[in-house]
Amino acid sequence: MSSLPSDLRPTWVEIDLEAFDANTATLASLLPRNASTIAVLKADAYGHGAVELARRCERNGIAMIAVALIEEGLELRRAGISLPVLVLGPLNEQQIRIAVDERLTLGIPGPEELELAARVAQEREVVIHLKIDSGMGRMGCVETEFPRIAELLQSAPNLHLEAIYTHFANASDPDDPMTSDQLARFDTLLATLRQAGISAPRQHAANSAAVLRGVVSPGDFVRIGLALVGGDPLDHPLPEGHPPLRPVMRWRTEIARLKELPAGHVVGYGATFRTARPSRIATLPVGYADGYGRRLSNRGEVLVRGQRVPVVGRVSMDLVTIDVTDVPEAAVGDEVILMGGQGEERITVEELAVKLDTISHEVFCAVGSRVPRIYAETGRARIRSRFQ
Repeated sequence: MSSLPSDLRPTWVEIDLEAFDANTATLASLLPRNASTIAVLKADAYGHGAVELARRCERNGIAMIAVALIEEGLELRRAGISLPVLVLGPLNEQQIRIAVDERLTLGIPGPEELELAARVAQEREVVIHLKIDSGMGRMGCVETEFPRIAELLQSAPNLHLEAIYTHFANASDPDDPMTSDQLARFDTLLATLRQAGISAPRQHAANSAAVLRGVVSPGDFVRIGLALVGGDPLDHPLPEGHPPLRPVMRWRTEIARLKELPAGHVVGYGATFRTARPSRIATLPVGYADGYGRRLSNRGEVLVRGQRVPVVGRVSMDLVTIDVTDVPEAAVGDEVILMGGQGEERITVEELAVKLDTISHEVFCAVGSRVPRIYAETGRARIRSRFQ
């Protein structure tokens, strides 16, 4: 892996583009006939870099990209991404006009936004995906709104309804019957819409967890985000023999300072850690401002020379301290892994999520913009940094 220029601190994230390609192929192999993938690259592809991964999507047979915000869609268009882009988040009329100008597909969550889209469709064609609420209770049209939906669609011939979709509330838990209940409800609502004269050539409901569970119908779109970057979306382990997914992100730093401290010496803010023996304490140039959560204070672990060592003292804004007493060879400049593999050991995003009492998505998204990303594949590497 290429190194960063020496004028930047030695803390960065490595993005393995070949692992992303492998995950794309693995997940495509799980889909039934004629199903195709919408790659969810919102929130800068969960911190991995939406533009770079969108470029890989273009060569990997991805059908469409989904984002949450119009700004995210515009960033992809400005970067020259030509794939269809679905904007999932709600938009006002001005944003709808901009989206249509930029060939962005609208995810319509309710009749209010559909009315705005119909107004724009008086002047030009508008491509939409209509979201219906099958039980999550957040966004999406409910059944009592269907007559208004039908009226708007029938009065606006330039509104092109490409797909109807819904969203699962708890697909990560295979023991919860809610997913099958939502699927049944989705089918019922689709039938109700057809009776009102509303239909679309495609549907989509499955997210990463549903795809790994096989909850996909032939011809569907599927929306995959976390699994594309190697995260595990399920509450229970996959069955043995299931194709593995490869982590795409590896977060590393280096030892910047080493100290020999006597027994009984305090380390860090608040004096929350005191050495129980003569100790070698290493300081790392990374902190919660970079997304390494403060809740990892005195409970996180990192990898040094292929061994796990504990985070000691409080994680501060720009610095983390670790105890390397049991790694006597540790030296200033040694690579330290915050997330990812080193030798035979690995700190997974799921492990960090458990310690932070959150989910993998948030751990990825928390890695801040001041942490440069290196995009690497065999024989080449590129750097994206806000400080370049």
